[in-house]
Amino acid sequence: MSININESIYQFINRMAEQHPGLPYRFQDATVAGSVEARYFLWEEGLSVGEKELLAMGLMEKVAECVEQADTDSELRTILEEKPVFLYLANLTNRIKLLISEKLIDKDRLYSFAIRLATESEFEDEVKLGMLVLGFFENDLVRKIIKMLGYHSELTIYAVEASKNFHDYNEFLYDLAQNTCGYGKLAALINFEPIFLLQQKWILEYGVINEALPNMSAIMCLEKVDMRRFYQRLEITEDVFSKLSYLVAYAAETNDIKVFSQSLALVEKYIGAANNYAKYFIDLAAIIAIKKSMAPYWYHSGEDIKKENGWTSNKEHVIRNKCSELLKQAKWRQCLIQELDMPCHQTSLIILTMEEIGLVPSFETLLPLLQRDFFDMNVLKFVLVDHSEHYLHDIFNYLSKVLPKEVFCDDPLEISKDSISSEYKPDIWLVFLLKALRKERQNEEALFIRCLTSRFPDVRIEAIHALRVFKSNWSALVFPALEQACEVEPVNNIKKRFQRLMGKNDGGQKKEQRYIDVTEMKVAPSLWDASLCTTKIAGTYYRDLMVMEGRIENGDILYLIREPDNPYDSNAIIVTAEDGYVLGYVPKADNLTPASMMDAGEKLYAIFRSENLEKGKPDIQIMISKRPEKAGTLVQFPFSKVGKIGKYPKGE
Repeated sequence: MSININESIYQFINRMAEQHPGLPYRFQDATVAGSVEARYFLWEEGLSVGEKELLAMGLMEKVAECVEQADTDSELRTILEEKPVFLYLANLTNRIKLLISEKLIDKDRLYSFAIRLATESEFEDEVKLGMLVLGFFENDLVRKIIKMLGYHSELTIYAVEASKNFHDYNEFLYDLAQNTCGYGKLAALINFEPIFLLQQKWILEYGVINEALPNMSAIMCLEKVDMRRFYQRLEITEDVFSKLSYLVAYAAETNDIKVFSQSLALVEKYIGAANNYAKYFIDLAAIIAIKKSMAPYWYHSGEDIKKENGWTSNKEHVIRNKCSELLKQAKWRQCLIQELDMPCHQTSLIILTMEEIGLVPSFETLLPLLQRDFFDMNVLKFVLVDHSEHYLHDIFNYLSKVLPKEVFCDDPLEISKDSISSEYKPDIWLVFLLKALRKERQNEEALFIRCLTSRFPDVRIEAIHALRVFKSNWSALVFPALEQACEVEPVNNIKKRFQRLMGKNDGGQKKEQRYIDVTEMKVAPSLWDASLCTTKIAGTYYRDLMVMEGRIENGDILYLIREPDNPYDSNAIIVTAEDGYVLGYVPKADNLTPASMMDAGEKLYAIFRSENLEKGKPDIQIMISKRPEKAGTLVQFPFSKVGKIGKYPKGE
């Protein structure tokens, strides 16, 4: 919060609310305010019960001192800064209740102290503590203070906790949910129970609409126990349809729609009405999200398997086919382009829809998405991971204009994984640009050199990888740049990479570094692929695998390349990483069958099955690519029961 000198947080919110009337507050960043607490409660493990109890006890002992002696406030502030109250929120309120009920603290003085903290403090942690204490003194003034503060998403979760002692707790939460946004709205929704029809209608129409974590809001709106009967009785009209689309699209974007208790009846109603009412982007997104949750018929080898919440594989098959038919309508492409032109919905949902429709638009078409967030991670994946060959030139030019100067600060940092925040999103874009340049064999030496002393460790590592690929094309500028970067490099592992790239080994045997062109070897693994055998990579001792350190993980795809002219083994098969770096060979004891199959035209690849490249001969699983070329091809399913043959259904 940006407040004036000598202005309390309560005064600031009052002033801003008068200058910017209306709710929710628009003088806050709804995508950030309250995010620390919300993410902590949703995803982090937190402290042990014992630690929480000790912190709550220690804090309230200091509060008791402050109630008696005003000059101890600074000590209280230090405690709050070191251990914020959200770490032990429920334990703290329990402790406050215990002290009040057992008359271990002067109630009147505690009330006055809490009023002062909540309304006069310039420090957020003190305001939060004041709100929690005031929750035990419900009156008109307290309700006004907690409501005024709680409408700000940074403080909503404390209003939710404080109001648990109010006589109309659920109604108070309903008010917060209606008048907050972002993480504050999410905090109010978690405990709110829509017991009345008016509240249930609000949940359907407005509950999911949120600037922060709309997927999570949608899940809550679907799973509220009081909403079950409402969804069962819901009549799908044109007005209701798109509201339901919003709910379904966001709930099913990152989740299997079938896990929700009312999903079967809701999906059947929805898809049944889609032919008549589906016409907007959010309708398209909902249909795609539903289809994504439905397994194809062949997945269960034609058996009708019963699943949770009333679903069966046959019902999935029916819904999936109906979705496929709906998606064939020509209107959807233009509908998607209109959303891209003026995006209203979450970028990840838009990109999911693009992938299903098969739209790879011009880079200019994606600019409205990037105007919302210059370094959106969903756009990054689409343009630099999934379609780098299409967008590489555009992204190179784009990043040259928008990357902040701090990225190339010539002050390389050692950054732990736990310290990586949104501040480093530009650096992560640069990492993937460097990967894409190397993958597409585009030598941008000036950029590679500039990245050698960038602040982000992975950028420096990728610059080293890129320079290694193009070593035969180095200009006179590269070696001095490497020496200079090596001198200032703070990370010992990266310093060693610099030394190896410059040929400054530790006096040991020089190992081979070799790349092979694999641009024609692209493999798209699929469910049809069959496992041929499990083996190891031979010959790794003679190759500099440190080049690939940290770049190959369990499950990564490796390429297999026949080398029939090998002087030592006519059945030789080279194993390479996805960028063509040679890791070794398929062992001679295991290469006869795969070599014969490759010579006969079969397409083989391997999956890396060790944790990393550090220990001995890594394990690999050799796979046969069995993707059928057209509908109707009969294939053996490696994942089905022995002897079962599945047929690839038309239209899937």
